[in-house]
Amino acid sequence: MIKKDKRTRRFRQKQIYNIITNPKAAEYSREKVDKLCQKIVDAGGRYFLSEPDSAKNVIYHAKRAASKGPVGIIVCGGDSTVNLVARHIIRRTISLGIIPMGRFNNIYRSLYGEPDFETAVAHIMSGKDRKIDYGLAAGNFFLGSLSLGLIPQLHGLLENRKTPRFAISWSRLAAQAAAMIEVKPLSFKVDAFGFDFSPQTISVNLLPYSSGIPLVPSCIFDDGKCEVSFDIGEGQAIMSSYIRQIYKKKFIYSDEIRLYRGERVSISSVKDSKIYIDGELITMSEPELKIETFSQKVRIFFKPDIQDQ
Repeated sequence: MIKKDKRTRRFRQKQIYNIITNPKAAEYSREKVDKLCQKIVDAGGRYFLSEPDSAKNVIYHAKRAASKGPVGIIVCGGDSTVNLVARHIIRRTISLGIIPMGRFNNIYRSLYGEPDFETAVAHIMSGKDRKIDYGLAAGNFFLGSLSLGLIPQLHGLLENRKTPRFAISWSRLAAQAAAMIEVKPLSFKVDAFGFDFSPQTISVNLLPYSSGIPLVPSCIFDDGKCEVSFDIGEGQAIMSSYIRQIYKKKFIYSDEIRLYRGERVSISSVKDSKIYIDGELITMSEPELKIETFSQKVRIFFKPDIQDQ
């Protein structure tokens, strides 16, 4: 009887989920949160719901939830909230679930496809998972991507306007963003390969999507390497054409804008530069940005057969 009781307790422990919401997310829906809670109960599970009102409180609830060891922590929000929670389950057996409620949902799109509530729930309730990589950039955790130059400017322009629906609209917006870039000489290194140049854009992607566009579709989620894309400088690359072709999923990285893969990246002379990291903009306080990737350290709920349908 003692052994049976222990097994029962372990089984019940595995059915506990912590849900962390961001009521300020662009597409937040309390109705969907309630539906998620009901689906967990219908499946015989239990949940604890937290509704933090700030990034600081998200971190508090994420740490507290992780210390309890639930089967999963589910984020109902956008990329920045997913980032804040994911950093606290590194190397743990806790899986991360995402109900996409942000504006761009870059991390969700990269992992699962177009945002869809039922699909998101199916992945979570499957109980299956896979491990994905994460990165550190000057001590800042990221799960999806970071960029300098074009993407931070593009992201800033998008904050106060509707998301473009057509390739030509993205092209025009990219032209505006390109005109705002302060091009300056940088020292750049990917693993053992390095040189000096003055680029308009540099992006480091663990996952394909950045600021709403499939910047690097070739990303592999769990190989411990990042995809680094950049223009060769000297103003040869036309950013409006680049973004238009990226949005249409027709761009091929070649001579003017190149793509490398590596584990470690170093970019010097970036003090005071704006950097885009998982949906947030920060300003570099140090002259050098060191980036390192870590293989298969974060678990996400993932039901493989959904991708095959």
